[in-house]
Amino acid sequence: MEKSFVGFGPASTPLPVREQDGAALTRRGQIGAVLRQLYGLLAGLAGGWAMLYGQLSPFALGLVLGLGEDCFAACGAGAVLALLLRGQGVRTVCLICAVGGAVVARWLWPRRYLPAAAAGCVLLLGSAFCFRMYIGGDGLLFSGAEAVLAAGIGFILRRWPAEKPGAGRLMLVLCGAAALGPLSLGMVNLGLTAAMFYTLVLACRGKIQPALSSAAVAAAGLVCADSALACSAVGLCCGTALGLLAQGDKLVCMAFYGGGALLGILAVQPPGMAFGYLAALGAGAGACLVLPRRLLMRDPSLAHDPAERAEGPQLSAAATRLNAAAESLSSLADTVNRVYEGLPRRQEGWRWVVDNTHDALCANCGRKEACWKEEYTVTMEGFEALRPILEEKQQVEAQDLPGQLARCVHPAALSGTVTRSFALYKSRQEARVHAEAMRTALTEQYSAVAQALSALGDQIGSPGSPEPYKSGRVAAFFSSLGMPPLECAVTLDDLGRTRAAVTLPRARFSQGELSALAGEVGKLCRRSFETPQKLSCKGVTTLLFTEKPLLRAVFGWAGAAAQGDVSGDAVQQFCSPTAAQMILCDGMGTGRPAAVDGNLAADLTGRLLRAGFTAELAARLVNVALALKSEEESGATLDLLSVDLYTGTARIFKAGAAPGFIVHEGQARTVGEAGLPVGVLGGVNGQSRMVRLAAGDVAVLVSDGLLVDGPGWVLKQLELSAAAGDSPEQIAQTLVETARTRASQDSRTDDITAAVLRLERY
Repeated sequence: MEKSFVGFGPASTPLPVREQDGAALTRRGQIGAVLRQLYGLLAGLAGGWAMLYGQLSPFALGLVLGLGEDCFAACGAGAVLALLLRGQGVRTVCLICAVGGAVVARWLWPRRYLPAAAAGCVLLLGSAFCFRMYIGGDGLLFSGAEAVLAAGIGFILRRWPAEKPGAGRLMLVLCGAAALGPLSLGMVNLGLTAAMFYTLVLACRGKIQPALSSAAVAAAGLVCADSALACSAVGLCCGTALGLLAQGDKLVCMAFYGGGALLGILAVQPPGMAFGYLAALGAGAGACLVLPRRLLMRDPSLAHDPAERAEGPQLSAAATRLNAAAESLSSLADTVNRVYEGLPRRQEGWRWVVDNTHDALCANCGRKEACWKEEYTVTMEGFEALRPILEEKQQVEAQDLPGQLARCVHPAALSGTVTRSFALYKSRQEARVHAEAMRTALTEQYSAVAQALSALGDQIGSPGSPEPYKSGRVAAFFSSLGMPPLECAVTLDDLGRTRAAVTLPRARFSQGELSALAGEVGKLCRRSFETPQKLSCKGVTTLLFTEKPLLRAVFGWAGAAAQGDVSGDAVQQFCSPTAAQMILCDGMGTGRPAAVDGNLAADLTGRLLRAGFTAELAARLVNVALALKSEEESGATLDLLSVDLYTGTARIFKAGAAPGFIVHEGQARTVGEAGLPVGVLGGVNGQSRMVRLAAGDVAVLVSDGLLVDGPGWVLKQLELSAAAGDSPEQIAQTLVETARTRASQDSRTDDITAAVLRLERY
C-alpha cells in the first residue's frame, strides 16, 4: 500500500501518516474503552450500595439492565462487590443471583431488554421464594418491590441513555445521591456535598431545567437514604432556584445559591447538626470555586462576562476557518494568473509557419543560399502572398503557389510542408485559446467561491446580539418535547429583528407541526414568527425561526414558446427567510438547446440564493457553469429581483436581460439596461440597482421576446391592469397574449415570458 509522508528537506525524518494516525486512533479507542469500563464499575458500586428507606436496593439490578452494551458487565461486577461489602444476608444473595442472571441474559441476547429483565426479575423473585419456603420472613415482598423498581430503572436508562441529558441522567443522579447520602467524612456529608457541587455547576451555566430537575431528584435521593437530610434537601432546591437568577456570573451565582441553601440548613433540628451541613455547603461551593472557568462556563452564550463581550466581536472558529479558506482560494487564483502572465510567449504567428517550412524543407536544399540570402525579399513576399490562400483553403497545391515561390525546385514538397506547418499553427492557436478559456474559468470560479466563503464567514462571525434568557427558554421548551437541542441561539440583528436557530438530532416535522412550533417559540420570545425553515444535513435538523415580515409577495407568471411546446425561458419564484426572490433566465436562441441553458441558469441561481449567496456571486458561478457546459457556445440572460419583505427595499440585478418594469402608486416605469448574457465572456457584465417598493406595488420581469414593439405598450398595459386590480397571474397572462399577437402580425418569433410580483400587507 502506498504511504504518504510528512517531512521537508533531506534532514527531516519521514513519518508514515496513515500508520501514525491509525495508532493514535487505536490508543484513543483503548482509552475510551477503559474509561467506559471504569464508568460502569463506579455506577455498579453506587447502585449496589444505594438503598431507599433502608430496605430497598433496586439500583444494582436496574443499572445492569439499563447501561450500554460496553459497560453493563463492569457494572454487574461493581454491583456484586458493593452488595458483598454491604451485606444483608439472604436478600444480598437474591440480588447477586438476579444481577448474574441479567448479565448472562444480556450476553446471550445483546441489545434486547425483555430477556434480560425477565431473567433478572425471575431469578430475584425465585430465589426469594425459595428462601422464604425454608427460612420464612417477608423477603419475598421486598424482592417483588425491588424487581418492579429495577425493571422501571432499566427501561428508563434504555429509553433515555445516561450519556445524554434527560431522564436517564437523572436516574444516575438519584442513585448517586442515595449511595452517598449515608456516608460522611467527619462532619461533612458526602452525598450533600456532591449534590450541591453538581447543581451549583448547572446553575452557573444557566441550565434552568437540568439544574432544577437535578436538584429535585438529588434531594429525593438524599431523603430516601436518610430522612434526617430532609431540611438540607429543601435547602438544596432553594439554593438552586435562587442561583439560576445570576446566569453567567460565578461569584454572584454562588452567593445566591448559598443564601437559598441556608433557608433549609438553618431549619435543621437539633441546631448542632446544622454545622455539618454548613460544612458540606462550603465544601461543594469551594470545589466549584476552584473549577476553571473554561470548564465551568461551557455554554457559549455564557462563556464571557458582558464586559468582555463588549470589547468587540469575537469570530467563531467556523467563521475563522471559512475566512482562511476564502483567502487560500483567492490567493490560489491570483497565483495561477501571475504564473500565466510570467510564462514566456512562444511566437506562433505566421512567421512561425515560415520558419518551420525553412527548417523542415529548405535547410537541406542546395538553393538555400540563393532563396534565403540573395533573394530573401522575394521569398518573404511569396510567403506573404501565400498566406491568404491558406486562410481561405486551409491547404495549397503546387499550382496554387504564387509567382515568387514558383522558382522552387521542389514545388510539391513545398506545398505539402507549408500545408502541414499551417495546420500545426492553427491547432496550437486553438489549444492556446482553449487553455486560456479554461484558466479564466478556473480562476473565476476560485475567486467567486472565495468571495462567497468570506461573506458566509462574516455572517457567522457576527450573527447578532445574543439573548441568553430567551435561548434558555427555547431550549427548555424543546427539551420538554423530548428533543433536547444540540444548539439553540436566539439573536437580535442590527435592525431589531429576532431570529432563533435550533439544531436537533435528525427529526421529521409535518407542516402543521412546524406551524405549531412557530407559535410556541413566538410566545416564548414575545415575537410573531413565520413557519420555520427546516434544513437537514448529516444526521441533524436545524430549524430557522424568523419574525413575520410586514409584507408578503404574491407571484404570477406566464409564457409562450416560439415553436412547439419547449421554451428557452425559465422562471423561478420563491421566498427565502427574509426576502422574496424572482428569477427569469432566457437561453440563447429557441427550442431545446436554449431551454437547457435557461433552466440550468435559473436552477443554479435559485440554489445559490437559497444558500445565502448574493446575486453577483451567483451570476459569476453560473457564468462559469455555462461556459464549461459544452464545447458549443452557451449563454443565458439573468434577470433577478430580490425584495426585502421587512423594509420593501428591492434589488434588481440584470446580466444581458431585457428592461424590467415597476408600478408604483399606479405609475409604471422601466428599470435596467441591455447588456451581455452570462456564459459568453470570462467575467460577468451585470448591473445592479436598488429601488424602494411599498404595499400594492408591482414588479415585472420580461424576456426580450415580449418587447417586440418596444416598452411603450407594456407601460400602458401595466397601468391599466394595476388600475383594474388584476392579480399577478392575470397581468402576466395579458402581457404574454398581447405580445404574441403583436409578434404574429410582424412574423417575428421568439420565446415570450413575463414574471410578476406584487407586494401586499401581511
